[in-house]
Amino acid sequence: MKTLFTAYLLVSSFGLWAQKPRIVKTDSSRIETTWYTAGKQVREIITVTDRVHYRFYRNHNRTATTTATYTKAWRPIGLTKEYDERGHLLYVIDHDHGTWRAVQPESYPFYDLQSAMKRKADTYIAAMYGRSFLAKNAVWNVQESYLYNKEESGDWTKPLASKPQQFLFRYDVKLDREHVYPQLIEFKLDAQGNFIPNEFEEVYGFEQRYPVPTNGFELAYSKAVETAKKKSGLRNQSLAGHMKWESLKKPSLYNGQFRFYVTVKTGSNRELHPKGRSRVTEYFDVYSFSPWTGAFLGRKKMEASREWEENSGSSYGLRPSK
Repeated sequence: MKTLFTAYLLVSSFGLWAQKPRIVKTDSSRIETTWYTAGKQVREIITVTDRVHYRFYRNHNRTATTTATYTKAWRPIGLTKEYDERGHLLYVIDHDHGTWRAVQPESYPFYDLQSAMKRKADTYIAAMYGRSFLAKNAVWNVQESYLYNKEESGDWTKPLASKPQQFLFRYDVKLDREHVYPQLIEFKLDAQGNFIPNEFEEVYGFEQRYPVPTNGFELAYSKAVETAKKKSGLRNQSLAGHMKWESLKKPSLYNGQFRFYVTVKTGSNRELHPKGRSRVTEYFDVYSFSPWTGAFLGRKKMEASREWEENSGSSYGLRPSK
């Protein structure tokens, strides 16, 4: 998963020393406290809801310098707040609405430029898919958007010393409040706000739609899952759906399409060799839907595999069966 909180990045950079977490259980949560070189991390995992409350104490300050909330799948939700060493609020990220507000703009010398480029990015999405889609189905992922110049790079909340020349935007895509799919919209703008083509990234560019504006995604998650269940003949197996971006890998503005998949496992093949390389392949029927209309598009035979030996291993996501 790409999304990481600022504090987690800090821990990753300076966490050469870390104690084993101290764990305290209450009637409603499990509290894990870990000490790093860079500071102290506290995660409160709520038992009965899909929530993890996070606090980081940089340089072992008495008050938290980062506060945030995740789902248990590590998707940030609600508000992330970052404080300086004196306890003054630096910025607030609203993950549910895709906003970043610098409380101390003077700490960000290019804050106005960044804000203007964000408005330009929103304009691109609205032009491609319509304002309804932008409001209903797209959520800017602040912490996975980046700034670049010739000497520096950093995430959107990192102050650069020199004026940024390129701006990478990533947006999460959502069907509804419960089903949000990280970073399925990605594109980069230059210093004038022009789109920069890219043929190498797995997620990049836009889907060409007619007509524009669209009304946004019309697919209902539960209805797609139920349709796949009926077509597969299953009755008791629990199924799950997920949104995918299918890239055309072209250096163009229109560079792929959204598809919604419901996967049904149909079998597996296990080749286990304790003294050699082992491989497990799982086979699926994949039911494909248009998220724009909810229409069923067809069924694909696909497979996923993983293989390993003593000192190495690899895995491959869904791909057409041989």
